[in-house]
Amino acid sequence: MYRLAFAVLGWVALVAVPAAAEPLTCSCAYKGDGKLGPLTIDFDESARSVRITTQDGRVYRYQDGVTGRIAPSSGGDEIGPVEQFVKLTPGRVEVGFRWLDDGSTGHIAYFDPGSFKNPKTPCVWRSLWAFATG
Repeated sequence: MYRLAFAVLGWVALVAVPAAAEPLTCSCAYKGDGKLGPLTIDFDESARSVRITTQDGRVYRYQDGVTGRIAPSSGGDEIGPVEQFVKLTPGRVEVGFRWLDDGSTGHIAYFDPGSFKNPKTPCVWRSLWAFATG
């Protein structure tokens, strides 16, 4: 009798625990300055993090609230440590960074998270990188 009760209790506990969301990966066209695309985007909504891999292998990482480099210094990231952000809004994920010295925005890019869930929706990464570098 107790075994059956524990088995049922274990099953209920297993079903009641929500599964952790897996990061989603998508190939995205690139709209912005330079020729970085196509890009591979890894998006983890629960961790509020985005990892971008360019066609030439450079990797940029954004995680909400993290202060640090968006790319390894050997990867051409000469901007140094910055405050990263990942904002989730309806139909749009915005990523970017702020300069630590004055809090001004250094970069903003965005994409539609729905394109990761629906293969018929093209994924486009729109970058305002020229704003940060020009």
